[in-house]
Amino acid sequence: MNPEPTAQKQFEALPISRMAKLSGWAMYRSAETYVWRPQSADEVRETLEIAKDSGRSVIARGSGYSYGDTALNGENITVDLTRMNKILQWDPQTGVIQIEPGATIYNLWRHTLPDGWWPTVVPGAMSPTIGGCAAVNAHGKNSWLKGTFGDAILSFDLLLANGDMQTVTRESDPELFHAAIGGLGLLGVMTSVTLQTRKVPAGYLLTRHYHAQNLDELFDVFEQRLAAQDEYLVGWIDGFAAGASLGRGLIEAANHPEMEDVSTLNPATQDLSPNIAGVFPRSQMWRIMNPLFHDAPMRLANNAQYTMVAKYGAKMKKTPMAQFHFFHDYIPNWKKAFAPGGLRQFQMFAPAESAKILFRAALQATHDAHIPPYLCVFKRHKTDPFLLRYQSDGYSLSLDFRVTRSRDIPLQKLLEQLRVLVLENGGNLYMAKDDFLDAASFEQSVGADRAAEFRAIKDKLDPAWLFQSNLSRRIMPQPLGEVILA
Repeated sequence: MNPEPTAQKQFEALPISRMAKLSGWAMYRSAETYVWRPQSADEVRETLEIAKDSGRSVIARGSGYSYGDTALNGENITVDLTRMNKILQWDPQTGVIQIEPGATIYNLWRHTLPDGWWPTVVPGAMSPTIGGCAAVNAHGKNSWLKGTFGDAILSFDLLLANGDMQTVTRESDPELFHAAIGGLGLLGVMTSVTLQTRKVPAGYLLTRHYHAQNLDELFDVFEQRLAAQDEYLVGWIDGFAAGASLGRGLIEAANHPEMEDVSTLNPATQDLSPNIAGVFPRSQMWRIMNPLFHDAPMRLANNAQYTMVAKYGAKMKKTPMAQFHFFHDYIPNWKKAFAPGGLRQFQMFAPAESAKILFRAALQATHDAHIPPYLCVFKRHKTDPFLLRYQSDGYSLSLDFRVTRSRDIPLQKLLEQLRVLVLENGGNLYMAKDDFLDAASFEQSVGADRAAEFRAIKDKLDPAWLFQSNLSRRIMPQPLGEVILA
């Protein structure tokens, strides 16, 4: 147990110059926190000692791509790992890479692609860090086949609360391996991660679009493409479509070519033009989108996209892998189109047998509340093996809502309604996208036994609960009488 810090110690250890306001990627949750930016594992260890001396908790943070408060730690310490971004080892014969946690997905694929390797699983943006992807166990468009980001991890170095460093593998410590991946940074700080990448024949994918006139047809097309063994699948749903068209959408399927095309492995072939139509800066597109982010223009935009792709999008084409995988980077800073209130995303995962019922009810609930989601994404998944798992053998649906002053309270009520629907239908919720769940909902989502097992591992490795976040204090509060950190 940490000694009670004196006021003088707190003042000396936590200078006001280190205080900064950080926010989640969705710009809805924020916190004032003390920030340290270490460049080595030894400096991380020193920061942990500062936290202990001052009676504060610690959470590691990468580039801040979790939507809510996963990496926020109000009035406590945040360890920004973005300066720990080196490639430590790379073997172009086996595709195994050891990399520091602050390196991004962009850093990763730019390093491996020239040798014909690509990350096995990537999220929908390039800027998330390796440590962040491991902490939330990120997923991609091929999770139904390749699993989650954690499935590609071979080992990691974990700095524990007591200052010890432990190299963890599936074989050496399967319990800790499966608890720390997806463990939300609550068991320690990963200071390096070793990954298995996958061999690819070219720097592009062969992509094709399909359309579905309603939710039933969307599921049917997805199942057809799964049977056809399309490796990558992602669906988009028109959140404004109602009635007989409820759940109508588009499906993009992609596969690697059979023939090698080494010339396309140059990372430069992945780069987007800085200007759209050769004229308007891509980086400024969000400024045009922002005044259009209201119901009427978004209804028109959704309808136009569905109509255009349904009519002209079936032809197969070559798509650079980065452009296929990283939708969020197609328009830099596109989240700013949701300013000033930001956005709230609700992502639900459901077993295959209940997914259609749940998603239909969820989409109908948005219509009944008159709060349409501006972006809806649909994916297929398989059950992941990690302790705080969120994926099951089924589907996921994510709904992006713009936050406005007039809709803030009604939107909260809608999200609470959606939470009940998910849990009643045996679904799961994803903490990287969460900003409001409580402990009971979290426990119901992951399972009471799994939540208890995680707490037992944490109590063993971090008895003082040094590692905390705003999220953890909501979903996993300490027992009364054991709170010793500010």
